[in-house]
Amino acid sequence: MKLVITASLKETEYEPLRKKVTLEILKKAARKSLEGLGDNIKNSKKITGTLLNKIYLTTPGGAARVVFLIQISENQSVLVMIRLKNDKKVGSNMTVDNPRFRAILEKNLDSILRDLNLGMYEVYEV
Repeated sequence: MKLVITASLKETEYEPLRKKVTLEILKKAARKSLEGLGDNIKNSKKITGTLLNKIYLTTPGGAARVVFLIQISENQSVLVMIRLKNDKKVGSNMTVDNPRFRAILEKNLDSILRDLNLGMYEVYEV
């Protein structure tokens, strides 16, 4: 099982919370996601062979939510979004019915697809 973090998402999603949500915590969350734990959520974009999965985290920095794009056939989890529960932009409402979440989700998915095509990503065993 693998966790993929693209260059764009590492900069915009992971780095700002790196001290509160360590790489080890993120890897454990990715493993849980790949094992089918968490909640599958609707995707605003249809990407064949994938699904979005939301995992709830308890970290030293407080409660958080992380969304992964699961590539079913390759058993890979791609980081899409990570937010603390008290995030002012998204908060705990991480669904496509939330227009703020949907806008960030679509932007992040576009960045992920671009970075994957350019080979700009890191892969971690989970």
